[in-house]
Amino acid sequence: MWKLLIADDEPKIRRGLAKVLPWEELGIELVGEAENGLQALELAEERKPDILFVDICMPFVDGLEFIERLRQTLERSIVIVISGHDEFRYAQQAVKLHVFEYMLKPVMKSKLETVVRKAISELEQKRDKEQKLEWMDKQLKTNSVAIRDTFLLKWLEGIIAPEEIHNQTAFLRLGWVDAVGMIAFKVIQNVESGKAMRVWDRDLLEFALKNITEDLLAGNGAGNHVVLNDKKGQIIVMGCIDSYNEWLKLGQKIQDKMEALLEKTIIFEQQAVESIEEFPKLYRTLSRELGSKGSLSPIVILTKKFIDRNFYMPSLTLGDVAEGVQVSPTYLSKQLKRELGLSFIDYLTEVRIRKAIQLMSDPLFKVYEIAEKVGYSSQHYFSSAFKKVTGTSPMVYKKGIRS
Repeated sequence: MWKLLIADDEPKIRRGLAKVLPWEELGIELVGEAENGLQALELAEERKPDILFVDICMPFVDGLEFIERLRQTLERSIVIVISGHDEFRYAQQAVKLHVFEYMLKPVMKSKLETVVRKAISELEQKRDKEQKLEWMDKQLKTNSVAIRDTFLLKWLEGIIAPEEIHNQTAFLRLGWVDAVGMIAFKVIQNVESGKAMRVWDRDLLEFALKNITEDLLAGNGAGNHVVLNDKKGQIIVMGCIDSYNEWLKLGQKIQDKMEALLEKTIIFEQQAVESIEEFPKLYRTLSRELGSKGSLSPIVILTKKFIDRNFYMPSLTLGDVAEGVQVSPTYLSKQLKRELGLSFIDYLTEVRIRKAIQLMSDPLFKVYEIAEKVGYSSQHYFSSAFKKVTGTSPMVYKKGIRS
């Protein structure tokens, strides 16, 4: 039932309006009558009517002021002014206050019924719209993760128009501003890291990888990161970078956790960018690099992993790595040259310089500190190796990043 309130200072008018139409048949309940504006405000606040008949001239608070104050609490209520004043200024003010209808006394029954039925139709439309919005909001909350992931995957695949990105990320409350980064993980099926072979269903394995990653991120307080399963069997982590140094450790932490729990060999690629617009291009780059890594022989995959974990050790040798992956140094050297086209020292240098370049994005690190972190005990030797790989000195490169 819709609720009706009548506000008029004339008892005769109130009685007439209360009986003029079969309110119950129209689905309307008369919830109150007020003889002045103050009383009308109190009743309106208490009973929250859907339709109000309001006179212009009432004691204490006139009809127009009443309507203005009513709008602060009951925005969707329909106000029908029934007044004895036909002055244009009253009608003009009523229009500004979004009055549904301005009717002059005496009111014809047929005319009033037409207006009331029109008001009911308006209320039903508003109700249906509100119910639809509530349903949509409920669906959004229930399926928010699926909706978010579908959008992000389409975006990474280049299906979403660039102009939609910021609106969608804001709507999904991702909170990605300033420096952002991506980490891509992939399971190497034919290389076991555990003591025993474990056979996993592919969907179950990807589900487990995603859960492990989300749990670790939650434990690290990384609330603005999103974890996705893409169509290539990769786990993608996207989000803001609060502490660059901590973010660089994140990929390794996740990889270690995955391998410890699933006894599978996991490879990953990680990179930072300046804005979210670069995510699709970055996704393609990381996927390509993972694909290239995954196509290598098991020995070279394990060798690359060993070097990626231990590159910071100044004394790291081919013999150390060969012992770590349980092959002879000679065999390992030949495999690296055959598959990567690089000697052990060349590959180790490449890894160290790549890690150094990542660290240079953090302005807090000095060049000598970066040299130490990537395995060089001498800054001079580090500068020489850096220039050989990049064509410029570390100092010049770092200045270029800052500018």
